[in-house]
Amino acid sequence: QETKVDRPTGRGRGYHGGQAHERARGPYNEEENEGRGRRYQGGQTHERARGAWNEQENEGRGRRYQGGQAQEGARGLRNGQGNEGRGRRMQPQENPHFYQNPTPVGAQLSEQPQQVKRIGYKFLESLLQKDPSEVVITLASSSGLKELLSQMAMKPNFLQLVCQVIRKACSSRMDRQSVQQLLGLVKESNFLKICLPQYVSDMMTEAVPAVRHQYPVHISNIISLLQDLVSIFPVSSVQKISILLTVLPASINALRASGVDITEETEKNLNKVQMLVQHLQEKRREGTLRADNYTLMQPQTDGQEETYRTMTIYPTYNEVHLDKKPFLRPNNVSGRYESTSIYLDTHFRLLREDFVRPLREGILELLQSFEDKGLRKKKFDDIRIYFDTKIIAPLCSPTGIVYKVQFDIKPLKFVRWQNSKRLLYGSLICMSKDHFETCLFATVSNRDNADLAHGIVQLCFNAQSQALLAEVQPSDSFLMVETTAYFEAYLHVLEGLQEIQEEDIPFQKYIVECDAQVKKPAYLTMDTAYNFAPLMEDPLSDEEIHPDGLRRQSVHVLDTKQWLSAETLRLDESQMQALSLALTKELAIIQGPPGTGKTYVGLKIVQALLTNKHVWQTTVQKSPILVVCYTNHALDQFLEGIYTFQKHGMVRVGGRSSSEVLKQFTLRELRKKCEFRHSLPMHLRRAYVNITSEMKQAEQELHEGAKHLECTTYGVLHERHLEACIAPHHWDSLMNGLVREDGEEFYYSASQHSMILEWLGLGVTVFTQDAAENIEAENPEQEWEGEAEEELLEIPEEADLIQADRVIEDEEAAKPQGRKEEEHRGAHGLARVLLAMKLEDQEEETAQPQRKTAEWEVTRKKMKQKMKAELCKLSAMSELEAKAIQDLWQLDLNSRWRLYRLWLQTYQGFIRRQILRHEQQYQAAAERLTELRLQEDFCILKEAQVVGMTTTGAAKYRQILQKVKPRIVIIEEAAEVLEAHTITTLSKACQHLILIGDHQQLRPSANVYDLAKNFNLEVSLFERLVKVNFPFVRLKYQHRMCPEIAQLLSPHIYQELENHPSVLKYENIKVSFQLSNQLAMVDTGNGSYTDDFKRTVKNGRGTKRTVGD
Repeated sequence: QETKVDRPTGRGRGYHGGQAHERARGPYNEEENEGRGRRYQGGQTHERARGAWNEQENEGRGRRYQGGQAQEGARGLRNGQGNEGRGRRMQPQENPHFYQNPTPVGAQLSEQPQQVKRIGYKFLESLLQKDPSEVVITLASSSGLKELLSQMAMKPNFLQLVCQVIRKACSSRMDRQSVQQLLGLVKESNFLKICLPQYVSDMMTEAVPAVRHQYPVHISNIISLLQDLVSIFPVSSVQKISILLTVLPASINALRASGVDITEETEKNLNKVQMLVQHLQEKRREGTLRADNYTLMQPQTDGQEETYRTMTIYPTYNEVHLDKKPFLRPNNVSGRYESTSIYLDTHFRLLREDFVRPLREGILELLQSFEDKGLRKKKFDDIRIYFDTKIIAPLCSPTGIVYKVQFDIKPLKFVRWQNSKRLLYGSLICMSKDHFETCLFATVSNRDNADLAHGIVQLCFNAQSQALLAEVQPSDSFLMVETTAYFEAYLHVLEGLQEIQEEDIPFQKYIVECDAQVKKPAYLTMDTAYNFAPLMEDPLSDEEIHPDGLRRQSVHVLDTKQWLSAETLRLDESQMQALSLALTKELAIIQGPPGTGKTYVGLKIVQALLTNKHVWQTTVQKSPILVVCYTNHALDQFLEGIYTFQKHGMVRVGGRSSSEVLKQFTLRELRKKCEFRHSLPMHLRRAYVNITSEMKQAEQELHEGAKHLECTTYGVLHERHLEACIAPHHWDSLMNGLVREDGEEFYYSASQHSMILEWLGLGVTVFTQDAAENIEAENPEQEWEGEAEEELLEIPEEADLIQADRVIEDEEAAKPQGRKEEEHRGAHGLARVLLAMKLEDQEEETAQPQRKTAEWEVTRKKMKQKMKAELCKLSAMSELEAKAIQDLWQLDLNSRWRLYRLWLQTYQGFIRRQILRHEQQYQAAAERLTELRLQEDFCILKEAQVVGMTTTGAAKYRQILQKVKPRIVIIEEAAEVLEAHTITTLSKACQHLILIGDHQQLRPSANVYDLAKNFNLEVSLFERLVKVNFPFVRLKYQHRMCPEIAQLLSPHIYQELENHPSVLKYENIKVSFQLSNQLAMVDTGNGSYTDDFKRTVKNGRGTKRTVGD
C-alpha cells in the first residue's frame, strides 16, 4: 500500500510511517508492568515524559523505554520543561539536578512490592543484643526502615534507641555496602532533617537533672552518626547535616553550663566533624568536589610524602603524564625496619609501582608516538593497544554491572584468541578518548573467545570510572590500553595493606624488628601433651595401631627429650628437626631443597596439629588451620595430602580446583548443600530474598534500555524514532523535501522504507544512485597486512586455563549459551523495528525487492560500506551550527551525516541517562549481595578444621579471615610469595606461623626487573628472615634424584645436600646409545642469554624453552 507523506499539521503529530503504531511499538509493550511509570516504547517519548529528562525524582522507578516514537505532545527532548518555543532543545547539561551523585546509595533504591513490616521499640531492643553484622544486614534489608525514618516526630527514648542501633550497625567492618545502604536512607530522611535537630535543640530547655546527665551518651551516638555520614557521602551529606551541626555546639555549651560533664573525646569528635565539613565546603567552592566517591584525605604539610593509606591504587593523572620517579624505599634485607608504619609503606609503594610502571611507561611512549603514521602497527614493550574502542552497553553480572566493549578487530585478525595472552581475566585496562587527559580504569571481567574474535570483551570499571561513564555514549571512540600484569592480585593485596592496622599485624617482633629469639606459640604450656600416634601410621597401609598404643604416644611437646625417634615417626633426621621447630616455635621457617620432602613434612605438621586440636582451639569459637599456597596446583596437592588423614571439615576457597577429590570441599559445592541453606541465620535468608528481588527488577529495566542502546550501533535509525531529537522545522524539511523529477512529491512504501535513508544517500532514488557512485572513492577499505600474534601461550586453550585459575570465587559473568543466543535474537529483532538499514545482511528487505539484480547488490554493498564508514566517524554537528540550517536537503552529504550523528548522540544520551538509575540500583544491590555471600561463607568457614586458599584468595577474603580468626597459618611455597601477599594473609588472631619453601629454588616473580633487583622486591619474607639469621631448618636428605644429578646442586647451591639411601638403588637409564654417565649435557645454541633473561623477568614470562627426556 502506497502512502503519501503529509506535512505534520500539529506539532504533536508524529511520523507514523503509514501504519498505526499502536500495535507496532516493538517487543516492550508488555502490560505486566502497569503502574511502574511510563515506559520507553520503541524510542517514543510519552506525553509528560519530559520529566525523565529533567527530574531525578521520577516516581515509580522512572520512565522506561519501549520502542521509539514520540506520542501526542511529546516533543519533550526538544522542547524542555514548560518551554513554549518550538525550536528549543533540552540539553544534558541543562539539567543540573540529574544524577549529581554517582554513588549508588540506599535513597535511590526502590522499595520492593512486599508487605511493610513496622519496626517497633521491642524489635530495636532485640537488635542491640545481636552482632553488628546481623544488625546492619537486618536493617538494610528491612522494608519498614524507610517508614520508621520518615516519621516527622519521635519520642525521645525511641529516638535514642534508634541512634544506638544505627551506631552498632555502622560498626560492622564486613558489611560496608549494607552500611552505605542504611546511611543512604538516613541521609534522605525526616529523622535526620527534623527529628534529630529538634531533639538536640530540646536539650537546652530540659529541666530534669537526671535526664540532662544522660544526654552525653546520646550526643556521642549522634556525633558518631555524623562522622559515618560525612565519610561515606562527603558531597551529598554536608547540606543535610548542617542544621544538626549548628544546634549541637549550642546544646553542648548549655549542658556544660548546667553542670553536665561532656567528655573530651566527645568534644574532639565533634571538632573533627566540623573541620571535615569545612574542608569539604572549601573543596566544593574550588570545584574539585563533585561526587560522593571522593576520597577523604588529610592535608599534607610541605615536603611530607603522601601516606600510603590515602594513596589511590589506580594511576593518577600526574603519573601518566609526568615522567617523574615516585618515592620508593627498597625492601630492607639486611636488618630491622624503623617502624611498622615504614614497613607497610615500603611494601605498599613497591607493589603498587610494580603494576603502575609498565602502564605509565607504555602510555608515555604512546603519547610520544601519536603523530606516527604507523602507530597502528607499532609494538610497545609494556602495553597492548586497541583502537576505535566503544563502550556499547551495560550488562548485569552476578558481581555487578559490567560493560560490553567493542574494539577494532582488523589489526588483530591473526590473533588466535584461544591461546593468546591478550585480554585475560583480571587484566588492567585503561581507556581514554582525549589523549589520556581523563582515564577510565577497568578489569577484564569475562573472556569469551568467540566474542573476542568479533572484537567484543566485557569490562568491569572501578568506582571512580563508573561515575564518568554516565556521560559516555556508544558513539564515543576510545583508545584502549592493556597491561600484562594480573591486576586483581595486586588490587586485593594493596587494599589489604591500606586497611590493616599496625597493631593488628602479628609477630612484629620478628617481621619488623628481626628479633631472632623465637618464643613458643601462646597456646602452649610446659605441661601440654601431644599425641603423635597417627604420625607413626602409613596412610597407605591397612595396619592399625591398638588404642593402648595410641595412649602411650602422648608426650610433653616442649620437652623434646620425650619425643619419639625419627624412625618411629617415619622421618629422617632433618625432617624431625623441622617438625620439632614447627610445633614448638610461634614462627617457624623450613627450607626444603628439591626432593627433600618439604610437602611430606608439612603434612606431618598438619596431622600433628589436627590430632591435638583441643590444645589450640578454644571452646568459645572454633578456629581452623589456614593453609595458603601461591598456586592453585600446589594448594590442590597439599589439600589432597591432608585428605588422606582428614576426611571431613575441609574447605577449599577460590579458583576452579582441578581435583575431583577436593570438589566436595569447594565453597561452591558446600553452599549448595540443602542442610547448609536451611541452617543459615534467618536475617541472611531474608536479606538474600530482598536483594535478589531488587536485582532482578533492576536487571529487567536495565536490560531493555541497554538492548535499545546497543541497537543504535547496528545501523541507521529510522526517523520515526529520532523525531523527538529533531527540531520541528528540520523535521518538516526532512519529511517534505524530496521531490521526484516530474515535480511530484515522492511516494514510497512506508513499512519498508525510510526518508532518512534517502537523505543520507542510502535510498533508492536517482540522488542516492549518484551518491553511491562516489562511495568507493571516498571510503577505500583499509587492508591490514597484520602479523601473527607475538605472544602465544604454548598450550592450546591455555588462555581458558589461566582464566579458570584467576577466578577466585563466583566471579564469572558468563551466561549459558542458550541465553546468549536468545538475547542475540532479541537484539536483532529489536534492530528490525528501530533501524531503517542494518550493517548486517540478515534477511533484510530494501525498498526495491523487484530489483534484486547483480547491479543492485553491488550498489547496496557500496551503501553498507559508506554507512559503516560514516557511523565510525566521530565528528558531529554542533547545536549552534544545526540551528542555522533551514533546508536539510541543501546540505552536502558530509554535513548530513554530521547532523545525523548529532541526532543520534542526543538519542543515545537520553537512553543512557534513563538507564543510569537502574545501573546504580543494580550495582548497589550486587555489592550488598557480595557481602551477604561473604557472610554465608563465614558460616561455612567458622565450622571448618582446615581452610585452603591461594595468596590472592586470602587477600580477597581478608575481612572474613579477621572474623574466622585462624590461630595457625601454614604457607607452602612461602619463598615464592611476595612479602606484601604474606602480610595480608595474617590476621590479628594468628598465634602460630609456619613458612615452608626454598628461596634458593624459586623467588617471587616481580613484573618490573628494576624493582626486583634494585629494590629487593623479589625477596620474600621467608628469604629476608633467613638473610638476617633468623633460626630455620634446612632439610638435607634428597629422596628424588640419582646421585649424578644431585652433584650439580651440592655444594654449588646447597652446602649440605645428602643422598638418601633409597636413591643409591636406582637402576641406570637404558638407552640405545652409549652413555658414560647418568647425566648428559646438550648444547642447544640458543643465542644471547642475558638480554632474554632480563626481558623474561621484566615481563613476567615463563621459561622460553625446556629440553628434557
